[in-house]
Amino acid sequence: MKPRYEIDLTSPVPVPDVENAFARSVTRDDLDSLARLMLDAYVGTIDYEGEDLEGAVDEVRSYLDHRPLLQHSFVAELGGEIASAVLVSLLDNTPFIGYVMTLRAHKGEGLAQLMTTSSMSSLAEDGHRNIVLYITEGNKPSEALFRSVGAVPTPGR
Repeated sequence: MKPRYEIDLTSPVPVPDVENAFARSVTRDDLDSLARLMLDAYVGTIDYEGEDLEGAVDEVRSYLDHRPLLQHSFVAELGGEIASAVLVSLLDNTPFIGYVMTLRAHKGEGLAQLMTTSSMSSLAEDGHRNIVLYITEGNKPSEALFRSVGAVPTPGR
């Protein structure tokens, strides 16, 4: 089960400074790198469902083909490699965080928070008032990340 959460973008959350991380907007040219990142980030987690690289490519391609908000989706590069990303799209005309992922070797370094708050800041600057997301029940790292940036459960919506 994936409960729904919402973040109020009218109350800004500071974007952290993460040493040596270069953040930029996602482009369609990032497809293969994002698929490799996705696979590395999800293997062994509660959200891993046995996908292989081909399945991850299909998942990222599906995101890119369905109302992506590329200007509000970000990747963090470390040493020329994509180490973390947030992918945002529209769901019922509301910004929606579909994926936040970080290479296993870089988890715990603040990259997911950097990606999430960068996206939140960008959306707020563009006039959006909220963003929604779903978290797999029991995904403690995602729950902690999103609560730290102001996500609240919105049951029954």
